[in-house]
Amino acid sequence: MSTLRLALQMVLGIALPFALQRWDRRRLTPEQRAACWNGATWGAALYAFGPLSMLGWCWVTRGVQHGRPGARGSGPNVSRSVWHPYRARAVGARGSERFRALKALGLGAASAAALVLILSGVDYLFALALGLPP
Repeated sequence: MSTLRLALQMVLGIALPFALQRWDRRRLTPEQRAACWNGATWGAALYAFGPLSMLGWCWVTRGVQHGRPGARGSGPNVSRSVWHPYRARAVGARGSERFRALKALGLGAASAAALVLILSGVDYLFALALGLPP
């Protein structure tokens, strides 16, 4: 029975973040959707990190590098490099960019924590239904 619980945890660890990210992808703007992971990267992140892939998902879709259209640092020909505070200061970053970065990471951390709690709750209920020790 412990093998069945492990299989359930593995399946839910991939399926729950996939469902949430797929739902979120439908709600994104075209610019954010263009910045999303391709299929191979998306699958690798889900497989390797499970619920923790929400951190990367929120950073990629809502990070600082994806500003408003026409702003410096946004557009199709701009490198999608990772935001770095020292480089950003040299370019003239504002406090709003830092807030946006913290907001993206906070959203990712909160959604990952919520998914882990849901996963734990489903596993606990599954164990109770089968009469196994939690």
